[in-house]
Amino acid sequence: MLKTVEGLYAQKNYEGALLELQKNHAQVPEAIWHFNMGTTYAKLEKWPSARFHFLMAESRDLVSAKLTTNKSIVEEKIGTEKLEQPFAPGDYFVRAGLLVAEGMLTLVSLLFLVGGLLMLWRKRSVRAFALCLAVTVTALGLNLWIERWHRFVVIDPQTILDGPSAIFASRGEVPAGVFLISSPEEGWLRIIYPSRFEGWIKPTGVKEVK
Repeated sequence: MLKTVEGLYAQKNYEGALLELQKNHAQVPEAIWHFNMGTTYAKLEKWPSARFHFLMAESRDLVSAKLTTNKSIVEEKIGTEKLEQPFAPGDYFVRAGLLVAEGMLTLVSLLFLVGGLLMLWRKRSVRAFALCLAVTVTALGLNLWIERWHRFVVIDPQTILDGPSAIFASRGEVPAGVFLISSPEEGWLRIIYPSRFEGWIKPTGVKEVK
């Protein structure tokens, strides 16, 4: 099937390639399918959808130089460096959390667990082992908490409201392509990151990165 998609790429029939991928979703591993969907949407210059699928490919642990390059190109087209520039201390916290959750916390927890076991075995130090175990549990708990953050990509521009109801005043718009950390609450999304777009939006026109 992917050879058919490649042939359609060669013909610059990107709409056809998109249909082929959608039709044969079940035949392709998830990470590869999302990568190809992102590439096809990028060919069609549908940057928000392309970014969504590249992020989905990353969330399924696809490691690829092409993925990194293509995602960077798409984010440059969207202008994410400006749109998602940290605006408040909370933005830096969220960015750091997303970074350390990419395997770093798991590695730290493993190192401390091994270190604690070595201390217990070689020096019979229960206190050192307990300390290392506490760090391990804390790191794993923090990683689990960050993994549960609700991540979204805005596919269509969304109006931001001051509260979770249409009766509230508008305070601007979230542009298409922006990556959000949001809290779902009673049919609405409360935007947490980027804080410059703080407010409430309807969960239409956005896609969740799971």
